[in-house]
Amino acid sequence: MNFFDNLIDDFNKSVLHYAYKDYPYNSANQWQDLGQNELVMQRESAYELDGVGFNLVTSKALEDKITVIGDDLGQISGDRNFARISVISIDDVADEQQAYDLIRKIEYVKYHFFPKGYMIRTSSRSHKEVVRLSKSAVNSGASFEKIGNLLIDKYKSNPAVKAVHLFFVTDKTVDYKMLESLAVKNHSITETLNHIMNNVNFDCSSCNLKPICDEVEGMRELHFKSAEKHGM
Repeated sequence: MNFFDNLIDDFNKSVLHYAYKDYPYNSANQWQDLGQNELVMQRESAYELDGVGFNLVTSKALEDKITVIGDDLGQISGDRNFARISVISIDDVADEQQAYDLIRKIEYVKYHFFPKGYMIRTSSRSHKEVVRLSKSAVNSGASFEKIGNLLIDKYKSNPAVKAVHLFFVTDKTVDYKMLESLAVKNHSITETLNHIMNNVNFDCSSCNLKPICDEVEGMRELHFKSAEKHGM
């Protein structure tokens, strides 16, 4: 699985020069999960984090850890731009359909992640991710480390997930438009995989996803392989 590796490289280069803090993954030090979405009212809110959240899946080896670039939750005093990027190492799946299905299962994790006082608004059709943090969560010591440990646990409940390097970005000087562009391209690659797996439009000249096939290593070969499998 290497379709997203160039995006991982681009992301790593984009944040390389920023100050950061690493935390080793520790399942025993995680924030409480409520098991269902919690409504944090505006009057109960300390602030909102408005930005993007997306996964980058690879077969390359990773170390389980959490990296915070910028202020942690207890250091933020007002609304802030934000990004959550999950770089996830999986088994090297030979079957393309299984690989695509695994990517979708990993994506669904965000709909089963309910940290106390950390209300997430997201959409299956969007890479946007908005977090409203309650005052009580801040006062109780909520941190990206603890919330990250919880999220990594959720990912690793899937036995095909080998490791997760989780990034939380709040630094005010980061180029969030660039991170959003990576999120858009990430979504486009996933949509192209979906397009190929569903045998839709094998005429490259009329396909609006052709730029992705041209740009992403291995995508065009996968497209032709799928077309041959279905006698097209």
